[in-house]
Amino acid sequence: MLKKILFIIGTMLLLAGCNTKDFSFSGESDHWHAELNVNQSSDFEKKDFVLKYKGEDINSVGNVAYDVEEVGGFGRKGVTLEENGVIRHNSESDPTNAKMSEDTEVKVTVKWDDQEETFTLEKN
Repeated sequence: MLKKILFIIGTMLLLAGCNTKDFSFSGESDHWHAELNVNQSSDFEKKDFVLKYKGEDINSVGNVAYDVEEVGGFGRKGVTLEENGVIRHNSESDPTNAKMSEDTEVKVTVKWDDQEETFTLEKN
């Protein structure tokens, strides 16, 4: 009987640890489109951020600085666009850090070539 109880408890703990939650945000400004995909479990939180320039002349953009304001927040300076006009940022954190929720307000600020745009990402 004790083996059955321990087996059931172990199975429940294993299943609880495997639960993952996925959600995403997106938004755009005059010159930029951004997407933030979040994958959470009890052990980690992964964030995949993609920032895409909407203009035609990618070479005119030069160095880009961006800041993403949310629970943890992240950003970079001096980044150049990939050939397709995209910048990617991936991160993973452990459960001791504050986690995002589907209701988190996400604000993106992009600076390039003496220009600046700020926009909000909405939950998809």
